[in-house]
Formats: sequence, C-alpha cells, structure tokens
Amino acid sequence: MTNATPGKRQAAVQRKTGETEVKLSVDLDGSGAGVRNSGIGFLDHMLDLFAKHSMIDITVEAKGDLHVDDHHTSEDIGIVLGSAINQALGDRCGMRRYGHCILPMDECLTRCCIDISGRPWLVRNVFLPNISIKNIETEIFREFFQSFSQSAGFTLHIENIYGQNTHHII
Repeated sequence: MTNATPGKRQAAVQRKTGETEVKLSVDLDGSGAGVRNSGIGFLDHMLDLFAKHSMIDITVEAKGDLHVDDHHTSEDIGIVLGSAINQALGDRCGMRRYGHCILPMDECLTRCCIDISGRPWLVRNVFLPNISIKNIETEIFREFFQSFSQSAGFTLHIENIYGQNTHHII
C-alpha cells in the first residue's frame, strides 16, 4: 500500500509479507526527524545517520522474522524506503539527476555516486573485514542497497576505497 502527498515531497509505504511487516514514511523536505524501529539496532543507527545527514524525515516501524535472521527485515526496509523516496520525488522535474559524495569516516574513505534516472542498478565494491557486527551478518547491507536501488529506481555506485573498521565502512 502506498500514499504520496500531492504537492509535497512526502510518501508513506507499507509492505506485508509472510516474513515481515514494514510501515515507513518519508518527507524529503524535513529535518532528519523520525523514529527508526526495525528491531535491528545497527540498521536503525544507519537509518538515523542517513536521515540526519540527508535531512529527510524517516519513520520506520518494522516487525520481522528476526528469530530466523536479519535478512528479510533489512531487505524489505530497503524495498519500502526506496519505494517511498521514489514516490516522494514524483516526476523529478527540476532536479539534478546525478550526485556524489566522498566520505571520510575516521580511518576509512568511501565514495558513493548516484543517478536518479529511473534505471536501477547497483555496483558495490566494498570489502568488509568482519562478517558480523553484534550478531548481524554484514552481507545484509548489500541486500539492503540492492533492494533500495531497485525500488527507488536509482543507479548506485558504492566503493569503499580503504578502511579497517567494518562499522565505519558500512
């Protein structure tokens, strides 16, 4: 179920599967406010930082089969977040199509380039030294970005140039 607000860059999306139920809303002209409650602490932390630095209000309420693992919940949040941002962008009229960021985070350096063309693709060149962070398999973040880029209709190129701390790299 989806709901875009006419005249505003806002949207709300819900997704319910056999494994998860995700409710998410975005306001692209926000301040970074909102609540992130996925049941996965590290993912909530990453979503908090994304909201804060993009100044997008994001509210996420997710319930998933976390007793199995974090995969379905992370993947479905990526799908719903991408869908909500895609809807909130509307026809993209008057927007710059391309963007990039080179981000230093302590000892690591990461580059992200984006094309909001409507042609989804993910290129991810990221080596993560640790396979888990506090019992979260780090491979779920590839799934998150894949799901996000597909549902948002974005081409994403993410490359970790160097770094040692998996938390900082993600």
